[in-house]
Amino acid sequence: MKPKRIFHVISNTHWDREWRFPFQKNRQMLVEMIDAVLDILAKEPQYRAFHLDSQTVVLEDYLQVRPQKKELIKKLVGEKRLLIGPWFILPDEFQVGGESLIRNLLLGHRIAAGFGHVMKVGYSPFSWGQISQLPQIYKQFDIDVIMFYRGVNSLDSEKAEFIWEGADGTRVLTSRFSTMPRYNFYFYIYRPVIHNEQISDVEYSWSKGGLPFHFAERRLKEEDYNLLQPLDEYHAQNLKPAVEAIIQKQVNDFTTRHIFWAEGHDSSGPNIKTVRIIKDAADLLPGDAVIHSTLEDYAEGLIQEADRNKLALVKGERRSSQYDHRSGNLYGYTTSARMYLKQMNFDTERWLQFYAEPFNTIAGLMGLDADDQYLNTAWHLLLQNSAHDSIGGCSLDDIHQDMEIRYKHCREISQGVFSRACKHLAKQIDLRAFSENSMHLVAVNPNAWKRDEVVEAYIDIPKEMDQGDFKVRNREGQEIEKQLLSSQPCEPVLEQMIDRPMYFSMQRYHCYLHVQNTPSLGYQTFHIEPVREADPEPQPLASFSEGLVVLENTYLKVAVNENGTLNILDKETADEYKNQAYFYDEGDAGHAWVLKPVQPFLNTLESKPKIGLIHKGHLISTCRIEHEWYLPKDLAEREAGKQSVLIPIRLEVTLHKDSRRVEMTINLNNAAECHRLRVMFPLNLKAKASFAEGQFDVVERPTHRPDTSGWIEQPMYDYPLHYFVDVSNDERGAAVLVDGLKEYEVCPDEQQTLAITLLRAFRYVIQPSSVQEYSHQKGSQCPGEHRYRLAFYPHRGEWQQGRVYREAFNFNHLLSLFQIGRSLGKLPPQKAFLEIHPHELMYSCLKAAEDGAGKGLILRIYNPTGAIVDGEIRFHEALKKVEQVTLEEKPVKEIKLTDAGHFAISAEPKKIITLKLSL
Repeated sequence: MKPKRIFHVISNTHWDREWRFPFQKNRQMLVEMIDAVLDILAKEPQYRAFHLDSQTVVLEDYLQVRPQKKELIKKLVGEKRLLIGPWFILPDEFQVGGESLIRNLLLGHRIAAGFGHVMKVGYSPFSWGQISQLPQIYKQFDIDVIMFYRGVNSLDSEKAEFIWEGADGTRVLTSRFSTMPRYNFYFYIYRPVIHNEQISDVEYSWSKGGLPFHFAERRLKEEDYNLLQPLDEYHAQNLKPAVEAIIQKQVNDFTTRHIFWAEGHDSSGPNIKTVRIIKDAADLLPGDAVIHSTLEDYAEGLIQEADRNKLALVKGERRSSQYDHRSGNLYGYTTSARMYLKQMNFDTERWLQFYAEPFNTIAGLMGLDADDQYLNTAWHLLLQNSAHDSIGGCSLDDIHQDMEIRYKHCREISQGVFSRACKHLAKQIDLRAFSENSMHLVAVNPNAWKRDEVVEAYIDIPKEMDQGDFKVRNREGQEIEKQLLSSQPCEPVLEQMIDRPMYFSMQRYHCYLHVQNTPSLGYQTFHIEPVREADPEPQPLASFSEGLVVLENTYLKVAVNENGTLNILDKETADEYKNQAYFYDEGDAGHAWVLKPVQPFLNTLESKPKIGLIHKGHLISTCRIEHEWYLPKDLAEREAGKQSVLIPIRLEVTLHKDSRRVEMTINLNNAAECHRLRVMFPLNLKAKASFAEGQFDVVERPTHRPDTSGWIEQPMYDYPLHYFVDVSNDERGAAVLVDGLKEYEVCPDEQQTLAITLLRAFRYVIQPSSVQEYSHQKGSQCPGEHRYRLAFYPHRGEWQQGRVYREAFNFNHLLSLFQIGRSLGKLPPQKAFLEIHPHELMYSCLKAAEDGAGKGLILRIYNPTGAIVDGEIRFHEALKKVEQVTLEEKPVKEIKLTDAGHFAISAEPKKIITLKLSL
């Protein structure tokens, strides 16, 4: 007879690689835990399985210490008794780029497959909310069931099971679990039976015994206590009421016979007595089955029995707050915790994803020996930092200092690989048409479309050739526009492997150049011609009279007000955005996961800043606005109405020739604690929604706010973004493009002000049991110097009509420039390696295929729009075959070639398309 209910006891650990303790200290706990797991699995065949929290990095960490255990682990993984993957590490999905999430899953699959089995379950108990494209990403890794609890509540889905529809329409069977989602069995049954403890019991009594251990010296007095002989009892009398309690708490939450009972907690390990608990619980539930199970078995049960036609349909990203105790909390304010880490991550991803990897791939096609592990090492370092408590900025100072070192190493590798690729490219260019001692400048474009823009350059002229100035000419011999800023002598070192370091005697010119028609994911070469005196520069973009600064080009006019705000006129539409870019500050009595605003709220609208021009030219003009702003030192001062700490803020506003965006650089020195500082853009657009770019999507979020007064946790209206946020109505809009900033809010004021968070300083407090106060650690207060880049971009229509996505990519992916002599290669002076049309199709990566060197390239594109986009792709080398593959790089279908390197593509709305190119 079939059991009426099947209770799946899932033994697991939630293992934060670094959070309360730095990695190396935490690894010692990890080794002890995995030792216990392996011992129990070897000794007790009835102990079905243990889950290492859907990640694989823990095995890498473990085997560095215990390499002799590798074969035993492979045996247990192959037998599906030790469950690992599908992730490499447990990321926060909103705080890293979409490509990083894919590489995380690829690396997790690669490692798990090497041990014999990948757990194909979308178990995601880690991210603060779930991105809109997660169903599509999981589905392309052959994962058919998703399980998570942060970001969904019982209003979204009354029952535990529901159908989740992602941005592209992919629908996946999903579970939010139930009360106390990922540790219900642990708290309701395991602790009462083994320890005679209830959910709320967090204080231990010395008289209970267990041999407490603690260092009693100054150096180690802050260490945790340990029980060297833990009390491992069995309180059978507690089992029946415990089972009844957990069933009562979960009543009617599940739609199938399959009930999720999770035995695990943060940093918890296994207990061999779980086998006895399960047997005794089964005796209490005749007609039901209580089994020691796995996430795979539980998922299979849902697939077999869930009636998809009767399940709630939940759409899009999941950022719902906790409504009742049948759902988990969101705790989403890690988006602004230690913003400097988000900026570092964004910059490191940029160097690796858009410079190092694609140009290393291209150089490899041109003969560079790229058969090495540089890029794999870089991705490995970067992905370690994507762990949710790491990139979330909610860990100890030591941990985030370790992250900075990983970012540093990853950037060094990425910049080195990109430099090597550029050096190889330089040798391939044919410049025979020029004289033997000619000098050339090469512009390299990391974006997959042609670009016209003003770039900053440093041109070195050898002293023996210098005449006091220079001209730059394109391949047709036409002079390109130049704005000279400064010139000074320099003696750069000259490296060569077969001789000692030497130096050049140079005159270095700092300038701006108007570079036009740089090919798509390619390069173009210019000739540098020393001259005695260049032509006079045209009329500058800036004017300064009677204390008022105006910047103006063909498309925009920016007037600087006396209080330092900007009036930005879109000359094409005659729309003016007044009083932009003031600063706003509020106290924060919260912590890493929660914002608790404290009045008074302060701003710079009454400021009297120092205003002046620092660049005044025809290609670029820059105004500097310097606020001397006093803020409360801490919450006590704020509540007392005092403002004693000087926070100098320097805002530099730049307008380029023919640019449609106003660029801003903000430098500040933070000396205050427990506050949130934002830059404000009152848009007055009466928009119904904001549109924020995220992971392979542009997410629409409503601006209205419903009544949620009865919820346990209030909704969060500060949302994540990645490259931009756009606010628009039917006729016009304005986007703010960001460089690594991760949090915005459309405020509920009459002006519908768009707020971009610059920093959030908070007291670091955690409560694993007792409250742990780390006020002596100041990293969470973000003291010292900070620098931010962003841009204001007004446009017609909504974000797609305004081509906001490409504007954001151009803002963030600068042209790279290098200077060379006369090379004698075979490539033309100008070349596109990859062209993608039309502009709606976005480019994500060009890399080697996962199945080994020389077996093909992977090109990934995506369509972030809501309409089908028919396009075409041109690759610079002859192609033998093009296949569409999944994100896991498994074949889907062959794509017909139009000619040797050209093929058509049709991208459905919000689809991620991965292509394997065989040369």
